[in-house]
Amino acid sequence: MTVVGIIAEYNPFHNGHLHQLEQIRTQFPDATIVVAMSGNFLERGEPACIDKWTRTKLALSAGVDLVVELPLVFCVQPADRFALGAVKILKELGVQKLFFGAEHAAYDFNLMAEKTMKIHGDFSKYNESYAAAYQRAVHEKLGYSVDQPNDLLGLAYARANRKMGSPFELIPLQRVIAGHHDLFLREKKHIASASAIRKQLEKQNVREIRKYVPSWTFNSLTEQRITSWKNFWLLLYYQIKTSSLERMRKLYDVSEGLEYRVKQQTEKLPENAVFDDWIKAVKSKRYTYTRLSRLAVTILIQVTSEEVRKIEEDPYIRLLGFSDKGRFHLNRAKKRCRYPIITKVDKKTKEDLLAVDYRAGTVYSLVNKVPQDLGRFPLYFE
Repeated sequence: MTVVGIIAEYNPFHNGHLHQLEQIRTQFPDATIVVAMSGNFLERGEPACIDKWTRTKLALSAGVDLVVELPLVFCVQPADRFALGAVKILKELGVQKLFFGAEHAAYDFNLMAEKTMKIHGDFSKYNESYAAAYQRAVHEKLGYSVDQPNDLLGLAYARANRKMGSPFELIPLQRVIAGHHDLFLREKKHIASASAIRKQLEKQNVREIRKYVPSWTFNSLTEQRITSWKNFWLLLYYQIKTSSLERMRKLYDVSEGLEYRVKQQTEKLPENAVFDDWIKAVKSKRYTYTRLSRLAVTILIQVTSEEVRKIEEDPYIRLLGFSDKGRFHLNRAKKRCRYPIITKVDKKTKEDLLAVDYRAGTVYSLVNKVPQDLGRFPLYFE
């Protein structure tokens, strides 16, 4: 049996994602498709527009067989660590082929990974961001720039795959019609970027996105409360204002005296400030918007460096949903899986293994008003 893996956010699930699944089914009609999906907070440091259970339902409706949640501690990481966390989980679930979208699908990502494996994250120039330093180092190794979002993720997947012993065949798919960061809808096309779709959702223009998403996504979006950082700003503001410098230093990715800058710039904000005002105030050449958005999630959820270390060393698998084929595959994968597979949240798991994701779900439910963990069981799609 062919087992295909995808690393996704589905924020929300749109026609581009459906196109990817159709391409996979064309090449491997009988494959079991396993998705490692970000939970309620995403890799670029933002809340998901709709919750993880709704997004799981949309994926299963499109033909995905098994959906597991990528732990939040991987989702607040730069691309390399994000990719490594997802690859670890998919490897344990017996995935053989990893599909991913790319702006340049013709790139030899395996060769690129081989040439850049010695690049690490210890960059000493404090007048540039980690992302800029990393891209500069990649350019020096390859002789050309890799600066498109999906290409960079593809390279991160390839590097993670090599680091884990190359368990996957990597299969890039050419991204079509819409660019990753496109903020406009192309009227004569049926595919748009998730960014463009979310922009319309934030404006409450749900009808505008009808032709860019499957019918089941459209129906869900009309029923859901759409969330973004504006809904979580006051909760974040409270955490920053009430946290001591000592407490903030224990949080993940708070280094180089960043706690002082965060506290000082927050104190200067006017009473009517919003999230965008905060991030612009804290930003510098060293800290990009994405880095600070991830930091905002860390502060909001109070994720400590120690918690990140423990989960990186001993990951777990949170099951969100499955089809009959997915359940059959999961029963086979369990026999050799080294990581705990969590199907329900009880008092022990919410205080131990799932503590960080449980807090994330609790915070998210304060806004969308839907319980995220306790009393929830994996979704079954016939």
